Order: sequence, then structure tokens, then C-alpha cells
Amino acid sequence: MRPILFQLGPIPISAFGVFLLLAFLAAIALARRTAHKQLGLDPTAIVDLSLYAVVAGIIGGRIGFILVNLGQFAEDPSRMLTIWRDGGLVYYGGLLGGLLLARLYTKAWPASFGALLDAFAAPLILGYGIAMIGALLHGLFQGRATDVPWAVELFLERRHPTQLYLAAASLAILSILRAQRAHALAPGTLFVLAIFLQAIARFAVDFFIEARAVAGPLTVGQLASGIAMCISLWLLVAYQRRAPEARPGPEPIAGAPA
Repeated sequence: MRPILFQLGPIPISAFGVFLLLAFLAAIALARRTAHKQLGLDPTAIVDLSLYAVVAGIIGGRIGFILVNLGQFAEDPSRMLTIWRDGGLVYYGGLLGGLLLARLYTKAWPASFGALLDAFAAPLILGYGIAMIGALLHGLFQGRATDVPWAVELFLERRHPTQLYLAAASLAILSILRAQRAHALAPGTLFVLAIFLQAIARFAVDFFIEARAVAGPLTVGQLASGIAMCISLWLLVAYQRRAPEARPGPEPIAGAPA
């Protein structure tokens, strides 16, 4: 575990922050290429959209973290802004923030919003997987104590490498998404499938994470993942009913404005 990679003057640079930056860069690069190749969208417009969505996602993720841990910030509200110290972001809060910004920003684009989301499905999962490496170094999503051969030492104790479980799940999801591209799917299906599979992975891995149960045996992460599973499953069923209409082929999509 190495929470602080190095010091930049008086500012400590956290491992999670560095890998989060790498995750954003990799996701934006892949989204830029995918959206241009599949939808003919202007790469510059995709980079602009991605950067704005990243900022909105960080804000949404931080707000979610503050709401979930409100008691920790009541005594010292200034800690709400020190994200580089605790790496505190809630994934689904960040996802909602990014989605809201993307919907507003692309409202005038000729491209289908569902098709645009599909182009961001793999980049989202790729970025999440990379960020989990930083989470491991930082000590986030701390696993339960165990003696399994692949355990890692965190806080002077051998624990489940839950961050690596989530990273491995991301690789599996990427493989599934790639296989699904061969099928004619209604716009938005690929993105919703990615969220559904990711929610299943997080729900399962949370059983190995050292987290307080808040509803029976379930943690906050499992409750959020359960809600995400239900919503995404409902959307997948709705999209499947529309799929026959989409099978003749995608409608031509013009490039987005620069």
C-alpha cells in the first residue's frame, strides 16, 4: 500500500488521484476513437464532452460521498473540499453527474443519445478498472481479513484484494461488451448492460469488503448496486422489446458540432 506516491512541493500526490487521472485519460482516448469510428462524431467534440462530464462526475461523486458520510464532515466542513486526502467519491453519484451533463450538453446534437452512451460503455468500464489499481495503493475498498494465497497486506493484515477483484470484473465486462457489438441492439442497450454487469460485480465483491452493514447484511454499496441492477434490468427489458425495430440497421448519424 502506498497512499502518497510523491510530494509536489507542499502538496501530497495520492496514488488514487494519479490512477484516477490515468483512468480519465484512457477512457477519453477510447471514447474519442469509438465515437468517431462508430458514429462519425467529431473527435474534438467528444474530448470536450468527456472533459465536461469528468468535471461533473467528480462533483457528483463528491456530493454523493459527502451525503453518505455526512457525520464525518459535520465537525469540519472544510474537509468537503479536500478530495486529494481521502479520495472520497461515490461511483453512482459521479455516474449520475456525468450523465446529466452529457444529456444537457448533447441535446442539440443530431446523434442519438442512446448510441452516444453506447460509445462510452467500454471507456467507462476501462476507466473504472484502472482506477481500482489506485484504490488498492490508496487502501480504498479495504478487503476483509483472510488467509487466501492471493491476499495482499493492508494495514498490517492480510486481506482480500477486493480492488483487484473489481479490476478483473471490469476486464470480464469489457469482453462481454465486445462480444455484444456483433448483435443489432437498440441504442443505449450496451451502456445499460455495462452498468448492470458492473452493479452485479460490485454487489458480489462487497461481501469481501470491510464495510458496515446498514440494512441486514447489506452495505451501502450493495444497496446502491441493487438499485442500479433493478433500474438497468428494467431498461434492458424495455430495450429488448424495441430491439426488433432496431435490427434493420442503425440510422445514419451526422457528425456532432465541433
